[in-house]
Amino acid sequence: MKKLFYLLSISFLAVSMLNCSNPAEKKNAETQTAEITQTAKVTVYYFHGKQRCKTCLAIQKVTEQAIQDQYPGNDDVKFVELDYSDSANAAIAEKYEVASSSLLVTSPSDFTNLTDDAFANALRDPEKLKEKLVAEINNYLEK
Repeated sequence: MKKLFYLLSISFLAVSMLNCSNPAEKKNAETQTAEITQTAKVTVYYFHGKQRCKTCLAIQKVTEQAIQDQYPGNDDVKFVELDYSDSANAAIAEKYEVASSSLLVTSPSDFTNLTDDAFANALRDPEKLKEKLVAEINNYLEK
C-alpha cells in the first residue's frame, strides 16, 4: 500500500511539474504580441483553445492563407494566433471578451468579430471567408 501511495505521489508531482509554465516564457509571449500590435495598423487575431476541431483548424489555415496571399510583406497587416486558455494570453483575451474560438480583425481603436462568418464558411466556402476577411482588413487600412 505504501508503494502505491509513493508511486501515485511521484506521478502526481511529475504531472504537476510538466504543467508548470515558465513565467519568463509567458512574459516573452506577452511582449511579442504587444510588439506586433504596436507596429501593425491591422492585426487579425485567431483565438483558440488547447483542443481544436476540424473547423477551428480550417479557420486558422484559411485566415493565414488569405493574409499571405493578399498582403505579402505588408507590415501594416499581421496575423496572431493565440491560445485563449493560456494564462499568458489572459489580458488580451479579456480585452476582446474572448471565451472560445474567435476570429477578430482589429485596429488600435476598434475591432470586428468575424467568428460567425469563420465557422459558417471555413470548411464549406473558404473563398467567402477570405473575401469577408480581406474586405474587413481593407476597411481598416483605409481608415
